[in-house]
Amino acid sequence: MLKSSNINSVLNELPNQSVQSSSSSNENPKQDAETCCSSKDQDVMGSLAALQLSAGVLQIAEPPLEHVRGQLRELIGRQNKIYIDLSKEKYKLDCSEVAKLNDMMSDVKRYKEKLTKIKKEMQGVYQRTKELKKRAANVATCKQRDYQRKLDRQQHEESLIGSQ
Repeated sequence: MLKSSNINSVLNELPNQSVQSSSSSNENPKQDAETCCSSKDQDVMGSLAALQLSAGVLQIAEPPLEHVRGQLRELIGRQNKIYIDLSKEKYKLDCSEVAKLNDMMSDVKRYKEKLTKIKKEMQGVYQRTKELKKRAANVATCKQRDYQRKLDRQQHEESLIGSQ
């Protein structure tokens, strides 16, 4: 498609094309002599008509195209701005997620320390409970022996009192 700035270059090339077409038609000199004026005139008129037609089409089509180009530039500018804004938001989210992750890791560390402390306390309580149960069993055994001895003594005394 021709741009309006190229019309002048096309007009300048027009005489060169007519010279080339006349040199290519030198093969048949009789026909050239008969149709020389008419074919050159037709070529010039056809080229002129084509140039005028293309210039008219450009005049019709170029303003909407320029408008569309302007809209595309504006759209691309907006897309770039949105891309930059999204990149900034992503960076902020990444930073906030890193901060949240660091907070979570410190919480995990703190809770692990608490858990270790509670575990040690639970083992201490378990050991004390085990010892207390052992003592309680020993105390119960001692009391039962004492009670048995007391009963045996009482029976022995009763048997002695009864045999007198």
